[in-house]
Amino acid sequence: MFGDEPSESWLAVWFRSLTMGTRIQIILFSVLGIFLAIGATIALIKEPAILLPAETPDSKRVAGEPERAKAPDEAKAWRKAEGIMAQSMEGGLSSESQGEIQAMRKLIKMSPQDSEAWDKLGKSLYVAGLYDEAVNAFRESLKIKPNVVDVLANLGVALKTKGREPEYKKLLEELAVLDAKTAKDLENFVPQNRATSSAPRSGRSPLSNVALPEPSASSLKKGPGAQNQGEIDALRKLVAMDERDPDSWDKLGKALYLAGQYAEAVECFQKSLAIKPDIIEVLANLGVTLKTKGDRALYEEVVQKLSGLDAKTAEDLKKFEPLPAGKP
Repeated sequence: MFGDEPSESWLAVWFRSLTMGTRIQIILFSVLGIFLAIGATIALIKEPAILLPAETPDSKRVAGEPERAKAPDEAKAWRKAEGIMAQSMEGGLSSESQGEIQAMRKLIKMSPQDSEAWDKLGKSLYVAGLYDEAVNAFRESLKIKPNVVDVLANLGVALKTKGREPEYKKLLEELAVLDAKTAKDLENFVPQNRATSSAPRSGRSPLSNVALPEPSASSLKKGPGAQNQGEIDALRKLVAMDERDPDSWDKLGKALYLAGQYAEAVECFQKSLAIKPDIIEVLANLGVTLKTKGDRALYEEVVQKLSGLDAKTAEDLKKFEPLPAGKP
């Protein structure tokens, strides 16, 4: 009839006939099923671990199809570009300069707000002939600690050597307000290597009152290994900041060995091995240093231990004969 209510479906009648507890269980299971479905969907659309495959799925041609170009490998292209940049920046540097610069870069990565570290990196880059990078390093130091006369002077030296005249003149004005004498010295400074891209390898610093490196002078005062002192100082600071880093202890040991400081080098290698035992390279470095130092008893212990880990390296160590300029 017109006033009658519409008949209920069999599902509604069945649901109404159930007890309250059963209804609640059905509702809870339905909600749980919805959440599981959402979770599965999210898992399916999650980003893959490798975003740029080396070979795209459609890169292979079928039989009879003309040759077609493969999709570019973006990841490989970036890696190649980074390698070229690294070679162009540091490929022509001496091992001492590379070691010092790498140590200072690591130091800054660990403590980016250390203005003194940025200044030291700038000086290392300047001596290596990387003037633009040196400028950036000095500017970073001044961002952290502005108006430091020595750093401003170092920045001025790098700018003038590179030939960045507008920036150099602006900095000269700023320096004149802070220290007229240093500004005058900077104004009188004439770069000796303007015509070439090589860095100054010897002689006095461009400014007598600024601590730019003096490789030749320091070598005369400190004797063999003095050119490695910058790297040693940086690595000492690294291990002081993180005494549980075995790689830093190993690097410091090698730098000390090159400087002829064998006793301290032995201590560094032992500390590296105490943190991370049985590393073949570090054991070999320790053996080389002990043999060079003349510590026969400890050297034999290292050879015996190394023989159980890597017989070939142990044999190489036995054949090693120390030289005045030997390297671990």
